[in-house]
Amino acid sequence: MKILLILAFCPLLAGCDPSYYWQATQGHIDLLQRKQKIQDLLLDNTTDPVLRKKFQLLSKVRHFASKELNLPSGNGYKSYVELPNSYVSVLVSAAPPFSLNPKQWCYAIIGCQSYRGYFDIADAEQLANELRKSGFDVSLSYASAYSTLGYLNQSWLPDYFADPVLSTFLQRSDRELIATLIHEMAHQVVYVAGDTSFNESYATFVEQEGTLQYLRASNLGYKMEKIQLNYEDRLLFRSWIDETIKELNDLYSTSLDEDRKRLRKQLIFERLKQRYQQNQTQFQFLNYSRWFAQDLNNSHLLGVKRYNNFVSAFEELFRRAERNWGDFHKKVEELARFPKEDRDKWLNQLTLSNTN
Repeated sequence: MKILLILAFCPLLAGCDPSYYWQATQGHIDLLQRKQKIQDLLLDNTTDPVLRKKFQLLSKVRHFASKELNLPSGNGYKSYVELPNSYVSVLVSAAPPFSLNPKQWCYAIIGCQSYRGYFDIADAEQLANELRKSGFDVSLSYASAYSTLGYLNQSWLPDYFADPVLSTFLQRSDRELIATLIHEMAHQVVYVAGDTSFNESYATFVEQEGTLQYLRASNLGYKMEKIQLNYEDRLLFRSWIDETIKELNDLYSTSLDEDRKRLRKQLIFERLKQRYQQNQTQFQFLNYSRWFAQDLNNSHLLGVKRYNNFVSAFEELFRRAERNWGDFHKKVEELARFPKEDRDKWLNQLTLSNTN
């Protein structure tokens, strides 16, 4: 969830909801007021030893990402906030019942996005219920991290404003912790207003490749075959989702009446769940049982697509940059300046090149 202090821009937006910006601003300021410097916690003899190891790992990953992955360091992720929950925010996403075009919410500066984020779960559930009553397919997801996209991590700004490490980061395994930090740092390199799929696919690729490179360079004892299995499982899951999306798109483009479309849509989702039940042993490292246990709808599929749509394209772009991170980031920044239609065309071509 990308939070900015943009209340002042609210009057410039059609349909702006001041209460939404107010809750976002309040939630972000609350985090900032609870920050503790990680360096101080490392020097404090009373700091829990397990927490101390996590902080040490974070410092190493942050240094590695800056030096080896060419990610900006700035003032971000040098402080820590303890949260009461296993998540920092709740994201509400929605899509029409017979379309895979997500509902968009538009904001100042950051453009339109296909989700709405709340610090209070009650606010998220209220919006979700309103959307359901309006006929939308709705999904809620619980975010353990978010970023201000580097805007508030500038070296010329006081440390007070910089993005903190959240306790929700540290509840994950070391591998997931490494991936989370690299993903959030990647968002500081490039951000295209209104193009969630581009932004998240880019950060997901940097997360995957950057985590792999860190684990190879470190002495954490990870077996590379497990990392490969993780990668293969994610590819398999994405392929199933892509196939289901194509099947649904074909259905939604027919002239069938809504009752027949609804029935066939239900059957498609049931077959997807059955496919997992019958073939879940194909996933050798990751477990998707919780995801498949949901009452799946269009919005759940779009949530997967949002983070993975162009990952293969960025893999190919990294290969063409001869695996040089500096050159790769420059190519991504060039793509970011393209009109969206041209950018999507290039990314789709890169995806095809990577799969052939």
